[in-house]
Amino acid sequence: MLFDLRGKRRRVVQVVYATLAALFLVGFVGFSIGSDAPGGLFDAFGVGGSGDTGASLSSQYDDQIDSANEQLVKDPKDTAALLKLSKYQWYKGKEGISTDPDTGVPSISEDGHTELGNAADAWEKYLEVNKGKPNSAIATQMVQAYYYLGDAQGAAEAQRIVAEDQPNSGAWDDVAYYLYLAGDISEGDQAATKAEAEAPKAQRSQIKQDLDQIRKQALKLKKQQAKAQKDAPPGDNPLQNPFGGAGTAP
Repeated sequence: MLFDLRGKRRRVVQVVYATLAALFLVGFVGFSIGSDAPGGLFDAFGVGGSGDTGASLSSQYDDQIDSANEQLVKDPKDTAALLKLSKYQWYKGKEGISTDPDTGVPSISEDGHTELGNAADAWEKYLEVNKGKPNSAIATQMVQAYYYLGDAQGAAEAQRIVAEDQPNSGAWDDVAYYLYLAGDISEGDQAATKAEAEAPKAQRSQIKQDLDQIRKQALKLKKQQAKAQKDAPPGDNPLQNPFGGAGTAP
């Protein structure tokens, strides 16, 4: 796999060479993959409020987080409380996201990264204890959370829930993209096939061409990673975030 998770709160997917990773991001935007999919990449760049309104919202988020945690003290398997915690930790995390006005590259503060990690932790606990169909609305938010955490596999798994609940070509495009970025080529191929099947006949050829190019980039990244790991001195980490800049701000 192209990702390496080091602890539940350190969800940094690591892929060799930031330039190749940036090509993935540019290609994704250029191909308009996921343009009609809820919870896709473009939604991920929404940030929290500012000024008095932002402060008021932040206080409301804290109240909801505290309420959810109180419920979970009573019942750690309370799925409604876990969903609430995921939702409002995500909102809190968004407050730490900013975009460079010159480059357009997003970054996230340490506090924001922690809040998003907490959101993902609550979501994963929810998936463990939930006995029914996962909540696709919260899954949409988690796709974005995993994006900022640099966890391509997590984004793919959350996006799959969205796609299965609301199947369309764009939704499955996103699943394929994240799976390819995570290095899961075979699963990415299956998602790509579903994306083509859901598309109007006139668009299938273009979708296949676009995803084939991303697949080639994924295979190139895997080869680069294998070489970098082989050549790296002991203790060195030559890998970079695959999302091309959506990492933790200094």
